[in-house]
Amino acid sequence: MSHILQISQSDPVIHLKAYGGLKIEGVQQDQVQCEIDAPQLATLMEEDGHVYLTANSSCSVTVPVDSSIQIEKGMGSVSIKNIRGDITIEKVMGNLVLTQVGSAHLERTGGNCAVRDSSGEILLEKVGGNLVVDKVASLRCEKVGGVCLIKDVTGDVSVEKVGGNFKAEEVAGLTYVGRVGADFRALDLTINEDIVAGGNIRLARLNLSDDVDLRAGGDVILSLVDTLPGAKLVMRSGGHRIRITHQNDDIEIKAKEYEYAFGDEAYNIDISAGGKILIGEEIGSEAKGIEVGDLSSYFSYEENTLNEMVQERIEAATRRAEAKVKAAEIRLGQIRENVEKNRKIKIDIDLDDLKAVKSVTPVPPVTRKAGKKGASDEERLMILKMLQDKMISVDEAESLFKALEN
Repeated sequence: MSHILQISQSDPVIHLKAYGGLKIEGVQQDQVQCEIDAPQLATLMEEDGHVYLTANSSCSVTVPVDSSIQIEKGMGSVSIKNIRGDITIEKVMGNLVLTQVGSAHLERTGGNCAVRDSSGEILLEKVGGNLVVDKVASLRCEKVGGVCLIKDVTGDVSVEKVGGNFKAEEVAGLTYVGRVGADFRALDLTINEDIVAGGNIRLARLNLSDDVDLRAGGDVILSLVDTLPGAKLVMRSGGHRIRITHQNDDIEIKAKEYEYAFGDEAYNIDISAGGKILIGEEIGSEAKGIEVGDLSSYFSYEENTLNEMVQERIEAATRRAEAKVKAAEIRLGQIRENVEKNRKIKIDIDLDDLKAVKSVTPVPPVTRKAGKKGASDEERLMILKMLQDKMISVDEAESLFKALEN
């Protein structure tokens, strides 16, 4: 079913809320067209050059190619293609695919983000999954939860934090990456900032012009001698293996520290590796895998509907709640048993009955076996049983759990 809105100008601002999957494509026409399962599932209107679309199901939308796009929320996956105006996105719950676009600003996506053929700056604040960028003008990104793959950037690249591997190739401007959780691999980059990686660092044809530090939890492998005139290498190898091949030198030592200079010393490269350090024109099979390769497979649109995501979250929350209830039941039973044993009276007595009790033995603290951390399974189940029976509140249950964890 189609909604068609004839608009008064060729470069409108399109405001969208989508509660399912969303596909947007720019075309040469002065109208906005929304394809959706039923007409009552979408509202479409224009006011002062602004078009407002709310879709309560998955839909496909065509807009003028010069439109600007503003998405408040996309509850499924979102695809945007052939849009020359600015793109602003607050939140996408699923994956985001941008192709043939101008500039784009994304606040957050819960899934993967893929950007290709962008003529303007791409600004990403938080990507929950993987980030793939190909043929863009420039890139700035604060956080990537998964893998980051970058290729063919005409300007600068800045990425503050990558949870997985970082791989980049052919970046014409400067490249800055704050911290990488796994491997850092790069080909044809210019870097003037430190590199910190939890895994290996592998670099080839790297341009440097200032002092930098390379810190790797694994190996450091550099094939870049021709681009390092005047560099002094200060190396520390946790694996006690350092090898350098340069012109007539073929040096291999089993030591923790070593220094080497390429001509007159102009700047320092400080290298610290948890494993080995290999540097030279040819480093054999250990240099393979640096190239980013073809990224076409990352730009297909796969709808991730709201219902599927909501159901997954409900099931996960239900499992967590059931586990808490069982744990509370066990703990509460133990608390009752210990209190009754030490007081030698029942918990559910009236206040008048307490007057007949001459003396009460102080209640010792509930202890756990030596070496055991946190609440036991029985303790957790007991607390949750009390919560289920509404004998204690949620706040009281949380307080019990926190007390047992300390």
